[in-house]
Amino acid sequence: MTDRMDGTHGYVRPKRSGEGLHMEEMSRYIEQVKTRPAVEAIPKLIDLLSDESWSLREKAAVALTGFGPAAAPSVEALLRGGLWYVRAAALGVLGKLARPSSLTLVLEFIRDENRTIAEEAAKAILMYCAQDRALAVAKLLHARGKPYRVLVLERIGRLDPEGEARLRCLVEAGDLMGPEGSLDPSEQLRLAEEVSDAGWGIVWTKVSASEPLPKAAVHLVHFLRGSETS
Repeated sequence: MTDRMDGTHGYVRPKRSGEGLHMEEMSRYIEQVKTRPAVEAIPKLIDLLSDESWSLREKAAVALTGFGPAAAPSVEALLRGGLWYVRAAALGVLGKLARPSSLTLVLEFIRDENRTIAEEAAKAILMYCAQDRALAVAKLLHARGKPYRVLVLERIGRLDPEGEARLRCLVEAGDLMGPEGSLDPSEQLRLAEEVSDAGWGIVWTKVSASEPLPKAAVHLVHFLRGSETS
């Protein structure tokens, strides 16, 4: 029985059987788990992100995104170790969730030696850009210096040349970026959490080298540090 209930932990994960039957049972299991409270469902779905089956990882990822930002901390924990495909799956979920406080963590994996992980991180960054955080992404790249942003833009460009061009436009907008230079961890977190595209008049799908960007009253470094910057 795949719909057997465990009074404490919700639905019980089916045991592996014939591949076709197992996939059918696991799909039904995921649909059942999705109906449970987040405190019960998220750990079960997190467990499935470690499954050897790509299909099951994808189904679990979709289900996790349905719980919104509440799922992010548990997904982030998967990035601290484990198999490469688990970390890749976690990055995919974080991109879909686009939780602002996860942004700087996602950026760290775009330089990963594993190509799949690096690509998933790049895809996740593009998802952040499409979900109101393009300006924050651009400033994080700008602040980390030219070698880093060249690498990131190059990897993003392989996946989405148009997205890379839009992001480059923002990075090169000096009146928005302000002085180049490092931001401390608290500033990076504030940037990710507080700087929304909508709040600065940026529309990701309309960013173009042929169109002027909205004029800002202050640049982003001034926004973060106040009058101590010019």
